Amino acid sequence: MKYNQFSYIPRPADTCEQELQALGFELNKRQSDKETLEHFCRKIFFNYKDTDYPLHNLIADFETDLLTFFKSDRPLTADIFYTITLQLLGFTPHVDFTDTTDFLEKIDFPINYQKGHIIEALYQLLLSRQKNGMTLLDDLISKGLIPVDNDYHFFNGKSLATFNTNDLIREVVYVQAPLDTDNDCQLDLVKVNIIRPKTSHKVPTMMTASPYHEGTNIVANDKKLYKMEGNLAIKQAGKISVETRNFEPLETPELDLPVGDAEESFSFIDPYTLNDYFLARGFANIYVSGVGTAGSNGFMTSGDYAQVESFKAVIDWLNGRAIAFSSHRRDQKVLADWSNGLVCTTGKSYLGTMSTALATTGVEGLKVIIAESAISSWYDYYRENGLVCSPGGYPGEDLDVLTELTYSRNLLSGDYLRNNAHYQELLDEQASELDRTSGDYNQFWHDRNYLPHADKVKATCVYTHGLQDWNVKPRHIFNIFNALPSSVEKHAFLHNGEHVYMHNWQSIDFRESMNALLSQKLLGQDNHFVLPTLIWQDNSQEQAWTSLAEFGSNNQSTLALGTDQKIIDNHYAKAEFERYSKNFRTFKSELFTGKANAICLDLPIEHDYHINGQITLHLTVKSSENKGILSAQVLDYGEKKRFKDVPSVLDLYAIDNGRNFSREALKELPFTKTRERVITKGVLNLQNRTDLLTIEDIPANEWMTIDFTLQPSIYKLKKGDTLRVLLYTTDFEHTIRDNSNYILTVDLDKSNLEIPIENNVRL
Repeated sequence: MKYNQFSYIPRPADTCEQELQALGFELNKRQSDKETLEHFCRKIFFNYKDTDYPLHNLIADFETDLLTFFKSDRPLTADIFYTITLQLLGFTPHVDFTDTTDFLEKIDFPINYQKGHIIEALYQLLLSRQKNGMTLLDDLISKGLIPVDNDYHFFNGKSLATFNTNDLIREVVYVQAPLDTDNDCQLDLVKVNIIRPKTSHKVPTMMTASPYHEGTNIVANDKKLYKMEGNLAIKQAGKISVETRNFEPLETPELDLPVGDAEESFSFIDPYTLNDYFLARGFANIYVSGVGTAGSNGFMTSGDYAQVESFKAVIDWLNGRAIAFSSHRRDQKVLADWSNGLVCTTGKSYLGTMSTALATTGVEGLKVIIAESAISSWYDYYRENGLVCSPGGYPGEDLDVLTELTYSRNLLSGDYLRNNAHYQELLDEQASELDRTSGDYNQFWHDRNYLPHADKVKATCVYTHGLQDWNVKPRHIFNIFNALPSSVEKHAFLHNGEHVYMHNWQSIDFRESMNALLSQKLLGQDNHFVLPTLIWQDNSQEQAWTSLAEFGSNNQSTLALGTDQKIIDNHYAKAEFERYSKNFRTFKSELFTGKANAICLDLPIEHDYHINGQITLHLTVKSSENKGILSAQVLDYGEKKRFKDVPSVLDLYAIDNGRNFSREALKELPFTKTRERVITKGVLNLQNRTDLLTIEDIPANEWMTIDFTLQPSIYKLKKGDTLRVLLYTTDFEHTIRDNSNYILTVDLDKSNLEIPIENNVRL
């Protein structure tokens, strides 16, 4: 374990003393450091009547137990202080460490004990993570250090788990959205599941906008999947034009109705454990699936601003600007009189995508988004550079397939009976508009692109994203993060995993950092918390996170690709083509080792490189036919230690998100020897070689000069590493599987690789 402590807020000594005393630690400056430490340790073991017993099971040094030390006249030294505090954080002598000084250095221990300043050191100790992933203070509160009273208590500017999660209000309301997405001449209702503490305070809300939460139709999804095999279409040359349009909501009439309580309740909904963490700290949790889902009205419009508006209406209701009904009868209003109107949205993938989309509406009351692995343009999710491009791991999926998956109204038999025929008409219309034939950008996709609306964002934006996420690729966060107005507070956590959550990792205090931020933004704590703009997980060493100034450097370094001409044969023998089509992972494995049809170039690295941004291939290429796919991947190749892209479980139920509430596993990315790591990749229709809105003819056997920009990344390479560049045509995971007979030729002497280098790195 290594410490990467971003959540700690330094405090003056007097403040530390006051906050410790408020928790019941009877500490003051008149005591000696040794006396203070003993009082602290005995308070730590508040659940023992005889605190001598736990003290004699700890050690002060490797010859003396702690009880004996406290009873002695030996002075407190720094080495003894650290040996004790390591044990309080769950590290075991003779197991985790045998030399205190060496171990402190190994784990980057954040506390600097100085004689006469022990109160400040103990204050920070409470806020430091234990080996099990919880801070010492959170662990103590989970065991009953202070009572549950459904009132707010703060320490170091962060809300504490003092709200009763064993006695919660669970209710359902139906918010009226200014939409009629299924054209039934009635405004759509949106089902809202609410979980909130019983308290006299008006509380902020953690809102997860999840089209998955009311159920998914796997059968319909699988039936709708597209066949990947086919011939790449030859498109007519021309320009594509689109128009950025603002969404126009329908009018919502004033309704003179009685006001009452919610009529419907529920016992369980699949939670997001980060929401649970905040529920115990005085935040309501709401889960909304939006139009086209079970319990709601409307059609699943999948990613456009009509769908976004159905979630926005819920934020409007929390602020008194929209109506919620107690039932589908629409005869009684329910007020959000428990809400303080301030909202943070949460969730990964589609859920995080809706967070980004909501932020681009500029809706009042949305103060913070925590968007994890979020899409910023749906074209970039299902298309790339003029090609249909399936998201990583899901060949054959498209937006209408996702519609089938998430249109959970069809899981309600009565709803299916009444509305499926009309739904199928709307689905067919959606399928025709997404244009799977050409793979081109069009108005349908532009209406699902949030980047042109980034100037409307006012909320503080927190993003997490995996640089090995080939489902929602890194370009999504790169584009939205750099498109946000300079006036917007923004933060990003970029890790080395794939499409995964990171809030329960051992190496970084993400939960605690979000607590500090949300206590400031949603609970009004003037805690002076400052979070770096960009926090990146260093790929070159285990459990190391560092702050960077930006995502995308203007410094460039150029690598030559070679001196000759090489060819890529698009065609495979029938058996080989079928084998790759049956299992795209077989194709990837053989591509990486140079066995597939590809140009494979190994470039020795002669300097240390810190890549930050988008690698670009400048290529001179020609096709034997008037069409062509060009795919590329850049690998860090050769046996060495690297991160795996899926976190492993370190301790199954280590993290308590409240008081024996919503326990979850402690995880971390393994750091182990591997053969290669994909740094970046991309696919390109050569007819779209200039830009996305320009379609050009490909003259057979004539040289073309192209600038092929790959997915952004941040990655360290060391002198002596090998960069493997792979150029090929069909990608069996992502693109159409075209097995026609054409050849691409690349003139390597007139081509190069341009790498963006972190600004503070000299070559």
